[in-house]
Amino acid sequence: MLCYDFLNSGCLLSLAAIIPIKSSSNAESDKALILKENTNKSGIYMWKNSINGKKYIGSAVNLSNRLADYYYTTYMEDALKRSNSHIYRALLKNGHDNFSLIIVEYCEPEKCIERENFYLYSLKPEYNILPKAGSPLGRKHSNETKNKNIGYYERKRLS
Repeated sequence: MLCYDFLNSGCLLSLAAIIPIKSSSNAESDKALILKENTNKSGIYMWKNSINGKKYIGSAVNLSNRLADYYYTTYMEDALKRSNSHIYRALLKNGHDNFSLIIVEYCEPEKCIERENFYLYSLKPEYNILPKAGSPLGRKHSNETKNKNIGYYERKRLS
């Protein structure tokens, strides 16, 4: 049974039930094609670690731009200095050649968060930190980040 009203019915979608729009078993060797095929498209994507099977679900209004971020080592390293990201750490540690990238579905930009939430709820991906798309709910900041935020808001208040 495929579940569309997942919030009310409680049914879960299995990974086997997903028929991907596009799939690449080696995200490193298929990088150029992945970026080209997803230009000017919005939708839901999934990174899957070929070593341990762990998954990450994301959405983007501009898939090509968002996916390109994952290929820039400096971008991921800089992001990790500011916050935690299991998928960035895993990609940097294991390399893109140990990940598959799946375009789960294309959708209208205004539906991205709703559809991402569907897959987050259904698949329970291990690399996702936040339980809900587009929300800081569940985000835990390090003491260093908390202190930086306090300093920022203090400076802003005094200016």
